[in-house]
Amino acid sequence: MQRSKRLLMMATLPLYLGPLLAGLSGMGWSAVPVFVALMALWLVVMRPHQWPRQIALWTPPVMVAAAAQVAINAVIVVVLFGVGRGLGGVAGFVLPLPYLVPVALSFLSIPLSRMVWDPVKGHQMDQALDQNHAVNRDMVPSAPDADPMLAALLDLPHDADPVLIADAIDAAMRAPGAAARLSQLEDALEHGAEACLGLREGLILWATDPARTPDDPAIAGQLAGFVAAGFDARLLALFAHRALPLLQAQPGLWSSYPDPATIGLALDPALPVEVQASLRALAAAVEAAALPEDRLSGA
Repeated sequence: MQRSKRLLMMATLPLYLGPLLAGLSGMGWSAVPVFVALMALWLVVMRPHQWPRQIALWTPPVMVAAAAQVAINAVIVVVLFGVGRGLGGVAGFVLPLPYLVPVALSFLSIPLSRMVWDPVKGHQMDQALDQNHAVNRDMVPSAPDADPMLAALLDLPHDADPVLIADAIDAAMRAPGAAARLSQLEDALEHGAEACLGLREGLILWATDPARTPDDPAIAGQLAGFVAAGFDARLLALFAHRALPLLQAQPGLWSSYPDPATIGLALDPALPVEVQASLRALAAAVEAAALPEDRLSGA
């Protein structure tokens, strides 16, 4: 996913380079509306959730937000265009470019951005992260005292035995406050650095233990294991390899798994093909295990 974001940044660059080159090539200010329109088109294509296709959905707040985006981008175009003209004036140099070249350069950014980034999937990921954070905030106890069990887990050495860590997590999740403890652990790993590999692997082992049942006291254990894997190919492979047979043996656990859309967000093209295949198989299994009404609602 991070690779796709970097590619999107590169694909967006020509969008802003166009008005700069237009100013540097001596175009008149009458060209500014063209680049403003191209930036608005980029917003429509790359942020469809903010630009409804149905007129009925254009409520006053939506219209104000859309107008604000266009206005901000219009200011950016004017600044870039002015910078280009200013540089040309100071240097006494006009870049000999045909009128259509800067325009075509900005327009090219739109299909390039769409090729490297799926805006629907990206929006779904943002929503999933927001929901995750909201749940974590709701479940974290208000008391300022730190959870000693959680602190002990987070203080484990990075090279600690994952099997022993899984046993420690199991003991922590059988104590009172297991749901809040698991949520805080998930949040710490999600926003932590690439360290804690032993703890991440231990959490995956615990979450995908063949002994897991729908009656476990800690909810959403499999989701926590998926979050712990992050974008690490080895950990994702471990999670998928263990989580799939567990779900096949215990279909009732499907609601504690990440939903198919969330699993799909981890399908970075940089991952090995076999890891991507395992994640797709897991997503299909979760979809198949979900209750019919939940499949229809996209839950």
